[in-house]
Amino acid sequence: MSALKHSEGNSELWHQIFAVGHPVLAKKQARYGRLPGQPRCKLCDAPMGGLGGWLVRLTGLHQSERNKNFCNACDSFMKAFPGGAEVDMSMMMVDVRNSVELSSRLSPSEFARTVLAMRSAVSDALARTDGFVLEYQGDSVFAVWPPGFVGSDHARKALAATDLVLARLQQLPKAAPVGIGVHTGRAYIGTASTNDGDMLSISAFGLDVNLLARVTHAAQQGEALATPEVFRYAGRVPGSLSTRTLELKGITDRTPVITIGPLTAKPSQEAKATETDAG
Repeated sequence: MSALKHSEGNSELWHQIFAVGHPVLAKKQARYGRLPGQPRCKLCDAPMGGLGGWLVRLTGLHQSERNKNFCNACDSFMKAFPGGAEVDMSMMMVDVRNSVELSSRLSPSEFARTVLAMRSAVSDALARTDGFVLEYQGDSVFAVWPPGFVGSDHARKALAATDLVLARLQQLPKAAPVGIGVHTGRAYIGTASTNDGDMLSISAFGLDVNLLARVTHAAQQGEALATPEVFRYAGRVPGSLSTRTLELKGITDRTPVITIGPLTAKPSQEAKATETDAG
């Protein structure tokens, strides 16, 4: 397969879309957001299924044949105006712990149901906090809250989504053993395609994306770890939440994190412990 590529062009356009909010796209998102139906276009939020999908198809809008994550209009737009921009935004990653060992104890269909239940919990939380899935990576989910889509309170919404995912997974009879990472930082977000243009998607790149992945891998089962940047952007004080410092592979400086979730209540000596990421 050809190597993925991205275009440096149209950076001002994509910066407005992801960082500020494009007025035309914002109107479409507001209009389509009132219509029911799943799945939805990741860019304009148009419903592709259900009653809403039937209604938008009357206008000529439908799921793209090249990429099912987008409608045909947005797919054509990204092909015509490839590119991206560096944007400060909030991000969350949810990853199944010890997935190889878990898959050895479950049948393939049981393992699939477990992972899909996790994805459903994340999707529900994102729908309620305006976030969207950027990538499904096997047994992990990468979600983002670009301010141009969700507003300046993107960090607060990411923290709210984290609480929702943890609560939902605790309610499931056979919940996937997950770890969650939440971070606010700068990433290059934009279109990516193969050299022949057959595949088109929106992806994020940069040190902060890699830091999020390392923090997620350091989270224990049933635990969410948030960086202080998330709380700072959200205008929140961690308060009594426990904190610790991680030494993350490939990251020069030690990374402080704040624990959210069932494992929040820890002895004070553990809260100050330094952990090493083995990932």
